[in-house]
Amino acid sequence: MAATASLSEDHLAIEPGETGRCELAVTNTGSLVDQFSITLVGVPGDWVTIEPATVNLMPATSATVTLVFAPPRSSELAAGEHSFGVRVASREAPADSVVEEGTVEVRPYRELAAELVPGKRRARRRARFRLAVDNLGNSETTVEITLRDAEDDLRLEADQPVIVTAPGTATIVKIRAVPHRRFLRGQPRTLPFEVVSTAAGDEPIRSSGVVLQEQLIPKWLLPAVAAFAVLVVALVAAWFALLKPAVESVATEKTEQQVARAETAASKATVAAAKAGNAATVAQLAAGITPTPEPGETQGSKPSVPAPGTPSPKPSAKPSSRPTPKPSAVTPTGPVPLSFRVATTAKIVTDGSFATFSYSAPDKKSVNISDLVLQNPRGDTGILRISIGKDVLLETGLANFRDLDYHYLEPLHAEPGQEVTVSVNCTVPGGGAERCTPSVSFSGQLV
Repeated sequence: MAATASLSEDHLAIEPGETGRCELAVTNTGSLVDQFSITLVGVPGDWVTIEPATVNLMPATSATVTLVFAPPRSSELAAGEHSFGVRVASREAPADSVVEEGTVEVRPYRELAAELVPGKRRARRRARFRLAVDNLGNSETTVEITLRDAEDDLRLEADQPVIVTAPGTATIVKIRAVPHRRFLRGQPRTLPFEVVSTAAGDEPIRSSGVVLQEQLIPKWLLPAVAAFAVLVVALVAAWFALLKPAVESVATEKTEQQVARAETAASKATVAAAKAGNAATVAQLAAGITPTPEPGETQGSKPSVPAPGTPSPKPSAKPSSRPTPKPSAVTPTGPVPLSFRVATTAKIVTDGSFATFSYSAPDKKSVNISDLVLQNPRGDTGILRISIGKDVLLETGLANFRDLDYHYLEPLHAEPGQEVTVSVNCTVPGGGAERCTPSVSFSGQLV
């Protein structure tokens, strides 16, 4: 073996954002002057410094190498123990490398951010809000959501009173606010409330919201009802003044024509019947037969002839005994409400490239998107782009907004298999952070 190595400490506990040190003693146990290179394995090299990285030693001499650990304060580095190894490699005898092992304990820290979107909403019966809770720390955190209304004007409900957030993720909590009292007419009422997000041992995060309660009867309804009533009165007056006399005149004329045709046909039938009776009497006299009156008919009276066109009675049809088929039951189907959020963590770039983050709907399902909520709480600088497939729907500068809400009357549509992509070009992160962390919340339907 060409060298021996030993660590002054094989376990370090370090707070994220701070530094910790340990020393490595390297001894040349060979018989030649040798150069030894020191490398680190097992932990990311971007937060570990080796001073110096190479040493030249005479036989039976030693040198001390300092290892500086500086774990970043970032949610990407999870809290807990991280094992590492220090390899000491000889230039003269590469096969005789020495490895010393140790552990670095990255201590946990908590950092939460919460925001109510939107902060103000108009409503007549109920208002819906979304609370975005971002876990910017390096450990899993349990957060309790408390809703407060000092005046007791609202019934407040949260779909998740307690949430568990993973590091580097955002959780959406849906909040519904329902006014206790409603009114038909009057000026809008301002009903404030507060959402408190609390993690054990931390200061609570307070988010304020406002419901602008409007009257139940829309302002346009009474003028529309009055205009409709005026229109109905005008139509009725036009009917009685213009249309009804014309309709009655046409109906009377048609009726008189039909009555005249019926009287003419009856007169022709009577004349034909009389001619037929006279012909029959003449024929009997010529044959020497004295006409005999029918029972109930006096001499000279005319035989009764059935009125032409009189229908003969027919037996009534028997009712069918076949049962009436009943319509089969149909199971109703329809779209499913959908809400998801794409959070980003983009590194700083100078070549104009974009980091992409996407969402894909389940197989054989398409997505209709009606609402977008863009969030840039730290004030990052760069470009944010939203696209479906290869189509770019929205591109805006991060410096132009902190909170931005879009509503589409005609929903955006993503076919089955198409990805909804959020791309970020990060130039300057806000708040002294190392990455840009904007996010986009989507609401719509899964069809």
